Formats: sequence, structure tokens, C-alpha cells
Amino acid sequence: MKQVLVLGSGLVARPLIRHLLDRGYRVVVGTLLVRRAQEIMADHPNGEVCLLDVQDDARLASFVEDCDLAVSLLPFRYHPQVARLCISRRRHMVTTSYVSAAMQELDAGALAAGVTVLNEIGLDPGIDHMSAMRVIDDVRRRGGRILAFRSYCGGLPAPEANDNPFGYKFSWAPRGVLLAGCGGATYLLDGRRIDVPPHRLFRDMHIFAFDDLGDFEAYPNRDAIRYIGLYGLGDVQTMVRATLRNMGWCDCLFQFGRLGLFSLDEVDVTGKTYAEFMRDLTGSGSTDDLSSMVAARLGIARDSCPIRNLEWLGMFSARRFRGQRTTPLDALGELMFEKLAFRPGERDMVALHHHFRVEFPDGTVEHITCRLVDFGVPHGDSAMSRTVSLPAAIAADLILSGRISTRGVLRPIAPDIYIPVLDELAALNIMCREKREAIRTANPVR
Repeated sequence: MKQVLVLGSGLVARPLIRHLLDRGYRVVVGTLLVRRAQEIMADHPNGEVCLLDVQDDARLASFVEDCDLAVSLLPFRYHPQVARLCISRRRHMVTTSYVSAAMQELDAGALAAGVTVLNEIGLDPGIDHMSAMRVIDDVRRRGGRILAFRSYCGGLPAPEANDNPFGYKFSWAPRGVLLAGCGGATYLLDGRRIDVPPHRLFRDMHIFAFDDLGDFEAYPNRDAIRYIGLYGLGDVQTMVRATLRNMGWCDCLFQFGRLGLFSLDEVDVTGKTYAEFMRDLTGSGSTDDLSSMVAARLGIARDSCPIRNLEWLGMFSARRFRGQRTTPLDALGELMFEKLAFRPGERDMVALHHHFRVEFPDGTVEHITCRLVDFGVPHGDSAMSRTVSLPAAIAADLILSGRISTRGVLRPIAPDIYIPVLDELAALNIMCREKREAIRTANPVR
């Protein structure tokens, strides 16, 4: 029986663990959240849960030594550490995170060791790559060229669970959600490169109408231009990747960033209230009306959505911090996670939409859309956990069974990876549906 080591047992781990157990693997979960992992494992005879701190390199190495493949669901900064151990011991590895520069540097070592280190095999990144490449490769086979590609993806509460002023609930780690808003973005629009600095990320927003789901805010997602080369889109004039959120999210997060609430600098909060923390952060006097002072500092109305939402979270309250040191980002994230958590029985929703503009030599212009909408199961797995972890679980099975044999540091952009993964996802009712609309033009492409 082959053994899979799963590192981490957070919000998206359950479908992956159960899928691998159902496929007949022995699954060992190394985690600090032992009780949660034991609940997932449910006393399965082929499962084992072990307390593991990944910063204990020697202990981590012994776990890697005993497995055939490691799945890392840890924060992205730990992936290169795990990958180095896997490569040195000739063990395969799967992650759902973006390929960092440190991870890419391990490609030669993975090739020499005959090891597959497959990254970006979740939802975004993951299903977005695979569904896009299926369309792109089909267009190439038909002789077309892609001139524009826009990709939108978001994890949100289902409409009936959208009942808080942020229009959002956490289906994955809150720190990760907030950190994703701390970086800039780059994209291509009508042949022009657009660079968005971090402090302007939530201002570079437009409204996107998602068929019958309604209108959403869309803001740029990281560096879209680097995918031009990865996808082989040499003729593309527009390349946009964007995150979807409900209306009002972008203005709130933009103003929170202006206040310094995304800072990762530790501060002393011993015995302080959240109101005192906010006074220190904004330089407001102890006798000032805090809400009014913060609004004045931002130059926005006292009853505007960002100020009301800070009040609703408790950032101006007399509640005291439990610990001694924290960062502004973590202080905000802790309150958001409490207030923006899914209640038992509520559903989340994942929405993915690609749009391609394609030209063919005979002058035909084709608009291709690719759409996935998935809802969580009440009292069961969330849509986010299914769409993030099941691609990784399927890929792990394909690697261990020899159906994926390519070695090195990989993304799921080749047919030998994306075709079987998408096929198995469709069998699990996670399906990207494509639609084409052709328009005949008068001028054939020369």
C-alpha cells in the first residue's frame, strides 16, 4: 500500500484526505491541528494523524522518508523546504500554491532525482489553468489565434448566505485572503502593459456581470502577463486575471490598507482594547470620537461603508486583545474570521469564468466562454475545499499510479496532466462548461 503524507489539515483538507483514503492509499497527516485531522480521518483503518511542527526539519524529514508522495497544504513559504526534502529522498510532491522563485530553482534537482513536484493544482491556480489550456490547445488545433483572454474567479458565500455587510465569508485561511490583497498586479490591456502598485490594487476595479449570478467587483490578480509565455499566447493583446467579490468589498479593503491595517509589523497590544490599538495606528487622541477621526483621516463620510464595517467588526470597541503582540493584519483578520465565518448548514460558492476572443484565417471571430459554478454541501464539504483539494488529490493518484510521468517542477498546463484531472473532476460533478459564438468578418486574417 502506497503512503501519502499530507502536511496540514486546514479548511480545505478534508476532501483530499477522504479521496485518497477511498482510492486505497495509506494517508498520514502531519499537523498541529491534531483534533481537526482526527475528525476528518474518522478512525479510518488506513489513516494516521501525527503531531508535526514543520519547523522541526529532522522530524519532517523522517515523515518524508516514509512516504511515496507528500501533499503540502501548508502556507506557501514552507513549500521549498518540503520540496528539497522530497527531492533529496526521491519522493514526489504536490501543492496547490503558486510556483515561487525558490521553488522554480529546484527544477533541475527534481529532474535529476526523477521526481515530480506538481504545483498550482488547486482552484486558482489550478482549475483555471487546466480549463484555459484545454480551450487554448483546441484553438491551436483549429488554426486560430487568441487575441484576448480574461479570467475571473472568486470564492463567495452562496446568495442565501450573503448576509453580512462585507458580502464575504471565509472558506480558506483569513491570513491568506488578506495577504493576497497586499501585493500589486500586472496585466495586458489592448496591447498596453498595466502595472498596479499594491496600494492601488482595490482601486483598479470594474464591474463584471456573471450571467444569472449578478454583478460582482473584479480586481486584478497578481501577474497575468507571465502566463502569456506559459500558455504560449504570443499574439494576445489582452491578458487579464481577476478576483471576484461582492459589491463594496474593494472600497473597504482599499481604505483599510490606507489605515495601515495590512501591515505585518508586530506591535505590542498587551492589555489594550481594539479602540486603543486603532488610536495608536491612526494617531487619534484619546478624547476624540474615533469613528469620526478615522473617517476624517481617510477623507470619507462618517457613515460610509468602510467606517461602518470597522465598527461592525469591533475595531473601535472596548474589547481587549488576548495576547501581547500581533500585527495589524492579524488583528483585523482575527475579528473578520469571527464575524465572517460560515454558520452550520450554510453554503459557499465558487465562480470561475474565462472569456477568449479568437481569430481564424478565414476571418471568423469566435468568442469562447468557459464557466464553472460550484456550491458547497450543507453540513458537508465547502465548494472551496472541493475545488482546491480534489484536483490535488486526483493529481497525487495519477502520479503514484504512473499516469503522470513528467518530472521536474511543474504546473498543470500540459495535456498529460490537465486532461485526466479535468475528466475525473467532471465525474465528481465539478465541470467547466464551454460555449462558442462565431462571427464572420469581412477581412480574413493574413
